Amino acid sequence: MAVHKRGVGFQANLTVDKQRYRKTFNNTADALAWEKKIKFSVQNEIEILETSGSKSWTYRKASDQCFEICWRGGKSELTNENNRRLIGDFLIHKFGSDEVDLNKITTLVLDDFVIYFRGKGNSDSTVNRKLMCLSKIMKFAHERKKVVELPKLPLKKEPKGKIRWLTLEEDKLLLKFFDFSWTSDYLDYYIVAMDTGLRTGEMLRLQKKDILEKRIKVELTKSGEPRKVGLTPRAKRVLERRSRTLKDDEKVFMITRTKLRYRFDVMRKEIPELKDVHPHVMRHTFCSRLVQLGAPLANVKELMGHEVIQTTMRYAHLSPDHDASDISLLSNFVTDL
Repeated sequence: MAVHKRGVGFQANLTVDKQRYRKTFNNTADALAWEKKIKFSVQNEIEILETSGSKSWTYRKASDQCFEICWRGGKSELTNENNRRLIGDFLIHKFGSDEVDLNKITTLVLDDFVIYFRGKGNSDSTVNRKLMCLSKIMKFAHERKKVVELPKLPLKKEPKGKIRWLTLEEDKLLLKFFDFSWTSDYLDYYIVAMDTGLRTGEMLRLQKKDILEKRIKVELTKSGEPRKVGLTPRAKRVLERRSRTLKDDEKVFMITRTKLRYRFDVMRKEIPELKDVHPHVMRHTFCSRLVQLGAPLANVKELMGHEVIQTTMRYAHLSPDHDASDISLLSNFVTDL
């Protein structure tokens, strides 16, 4: 196995199992990487791509296959569907297409991946979730011998940090900000999200048929378990008004994730003291208020749709000495806002 200067390039020349392989590259690093790839392929009985036609998978192919086999119909279906789409956006930014050969996704490319998504405002924990999604896709392809080797993931340490929730004054600032004269969409969304604790995806999927007399039902959830959440009077009024002319299968909120993110970007510029507030903070606030008002953690777990009680326990330090029960606590709390 050797790399030699040949004209203006560098030729890799090796023989494995009595089969000779040669290819010329612009630099020695690429030539050595190719030699390693050929040796690995032969040892693992992977068809040599350069001599037998491309048999490796592109990202899009691997992503589609992995989604159908591993995630379709599962509790993480929606999260992974969104993450794999965003990963595809990065590859289009980096390579001009998401039909890129998986073998081109190296650790150096993943360093750019981290920089790209940080530049989009993603926290390290959010970037890590996207890296893990990509890792699952690549492992899926690797198990089927459709990619030579797996790059090392540049995972970032995630600080535990404290939960960000809104004070009453911050709540009033946001109510004022979202109270546009030309549309009630964002104010209505804010009120319902604050008073139900629904995740962004759950809010955006909410249909008229999901609105019951005093509750809303959430069928497709992150935990995979459907749940029902009680309505405060103001949330009930908002939903009744918005759903009055809708058909059962029509969505209550015609807002996209992109538009919602943009509106919060604008808010953070106009209200600098809320620069660390994002849509998920409304869910944190809902949970924090219930615990502060004395709702049992077991009840809060069910309302939030937490898969394990340990997630709810992150809010336990907010609990007062007295005990209470359900959403009626929050109803009394928000009437003064």
